[in-house]
Amino acid sequence: MKTFFVIYILSISTLCFSQHKIDSLKTLLDNQVSKSEFYVDIVNDIGYQYWIVNSNESLKYGKRGLKLSDSLNYKKGQAKANRVLGVAYWTRGNHLEAIKHLNDALKQNKALNDLENIANCTLNLAMVYAALNDEEKALNMYEDVINQFTALNLKSRIATTFTKIGSIYIDQNKFEEAKEYLTNALKMHTDENFVYGIAEAHNRLGVLYIKLDEKEQAYYHIQKAIINGRAVNDADGMTSNLIQYGKLLILDNEFDTAEEHLVLAAKRAKEKNLKRYELEAYKELKDLKRLEGKPDEALNYYDKYIFLKDSIFNSEKTMRIAALELNNEIESNKKELELFAEKEYTNNIIKWALVLGLLTLVVVAIIYYLNLIKRTSQRRELQIAKEESNKTELENSKLKQQELRQKLDYRNKELTSYTLNFVQKSELFQQLKEKIESFKVASPKQQEHIIKDLNHIIRQHINIDRDWEDFKRYFEEVHTGFIEKLKEKHPDLSSNDLRICALIRLNLNIKESASILGITAESVKTARYRLRKKLNLEAKDELLSYFLELEN
Repeated sequence: MKTFFVIYILSISTLCFSQHKIDSLKTLLDNQVSKSEFYVDIVNDIGYQYWIVNSNESLKYGKRGLKLSDSLNYKKGQAKANRVLGVAYWTRGNHLEAIKHLNDALKQNKALNDLENIANCTLNLAMVYAALNDEEKALNMYEDVINQFTALNLKSRIATTFTKIGSIYIDQNKFEEAKEYLTNALKMHTDENFVYGIAEAHNRLGVLYIKLDEKEQAYYHIQKAIINGRAVNDADGMTSNLIQYGKLLILDNEFDTAEEHLVLAAKRAKEKNLKRYELEAYKELKDLKRLEGKPDEALNYYDKYIFLKDSIFNSEKTMRIAALELNNEIESNKKELELFAEKEYTNNIIKWALVLGLLTLVVVAIIYYLNLIKRTSQRRELQIAKEESNKTELENSKLKQQELRQKLDYRNKELTSYTLNFVQKSELFQQLKEKIESFKVASPKQQEHIIKDLNHIIRQHINIDRDWEDFKRYFEEVHTGFIEKLKEKHPDLSSNDLRICALIRLNLNIKESASILGITAESVKTARYRLRKKLNLEAKDELLSYFLELEN
C-alpha cells in the first residue's frame, strides 16, 4: 500500500502546480514592449520560481537578468540576478560560482540597504558552506541570520533557517537537537502555510527517522513531503524523497521496488543536474546490489559513485574557493590601507612608504603561502587518488575471490552429492540381488509380491553410465586438467582405469570404491594392482601421493 501511494503520487502531472505561475510570468514578459527595469524584474522572478523546479532554467534566466541589469545599470536587478545565479549554482553543486555570485549579491544589497535580502543572501551563503562541509562556519552564519530575520519579524525565513540547522545536526548525529529544530520549523511553516517549507521540513524529518530506524515515522514524513513537494513542483525535493523512500523500501526488504525508486531518482537528478542527489542515489544502489549478492552490478554503481564524487568534491575546487575568499579579503584590506594612506599622505609621507612596503611584504608572503598550499594540495590529491585506486582494486579483487570461492564450494558439494549417489545405487543393486535370491525360494503368492517390489525398485534406477559422465564433468571442474594429464602421460589407461584414478584422487578407500563401482573389494584390489603396473609404480609408492604430485 505504501509503495502504491508513492507511485501514484509520483505519476501526477507537474504542469498543474507552480508551473502555472511560471507560465503567467512568461506571458507577462512577452507582453512587454521595452527592456525596462520592470522587464528585468520579471526575468529575475522567473529565474527565482525555477529554483525548485529546474536549476538549468533558473541559471538561464539569472544570466539573462544580470546581463540586462548591467546594460541598464539597474542595481536592484543586479542584486536579484546574482542571488538567483548563486542559488542555482549551489543546486547544481558548483560551489565556487555560487559563492562568487552570492557575495556579489550581498555587497549589492548592502549598498541598497535592503535588510531582508542581506539576510537572504547570508542564509544562501551558509547553505553553500554547509554543502562544503564547513559546518562550523555555516552554523555561525545561520545563528546570525536568525537574529536578522527575527528583527524583521520574518517567521517563515526563521523556520527555513531552523530546517537548515536541523539538517547539519542530522549529519553530525545530534539527533535530539535536529528533531527540536525540525519540529519547530514544521510548526512555524504550517502556521504560515508555507507549503515549500512544510515539504522540506517533512523531508528532513523523514531522513532523521530513517537514521533512528523508526520506519513508521519515516514513512509518514516522507509521504507528507511528497504530497506538499508535488503541490509546489519541488523537483529538488521530490528527487530527495525518491531516494529516502528507496532507503525505507530497502529496510523492508522490498529490493525491486527500492531499485525502481533509486534508479528514477538518479535519472531525474542527472536530468536536472542535481549532482549531490545523483551521488546519493548511486551510493544507495551500490549498497542495494551488495545486499542482493550482485557484485558486478554493485561494482558498476560504485564506479559511477566514485567518478561523480571526484567531480563534485574535488579538492582543487575547494582550494579555488579558499583562494577566492582570501583574494577578496586581500582586496578589501588593500583598499582600506590605500584609503588610510591617502588621508594621511599629506601629513606623513614616511608612514605612506612604510605602509606600501608592508603591503608589498604581505603580498609576497601571501603569494609564497598560496604556492606552498597549492603544492601541498597537489601532493595530497595525488595520494588520495592513489589510495582510491588501491581501494577500488582491492574491492574488485575481494569480489572476484568471493565469487570464485562460492563457485568452488558449490562444485565440491555437487561432487560429494554424486559420490553419495553412487553409494546409494550400490545399495540399491544389493537390494535387487537380495530380492532375486528370495524369489527363488518364495511361494507363488510371495513371488507376485516380490515382482511388484522389483518393479518399484527398477523404476527408481538411473543409468549408471550417465551418472559417470555427470560425475566426470563435475570432477574435472573441481580438479581441472587431472584426467587430461593422466591420459597424456599414460595413454593406455582405459575408462575403468580412469574411474579408479578419480575415486583414489577423492581419497576413497577400497570398500567405498567397491560400493560405488558395484564390484567386490577383491576386484577393486585387483584393479588397483593392475593400475599400479600401468603407472609403472613400485609397491611402496602411494597412488594418491602420485596423483597429487601429478596434479600440481
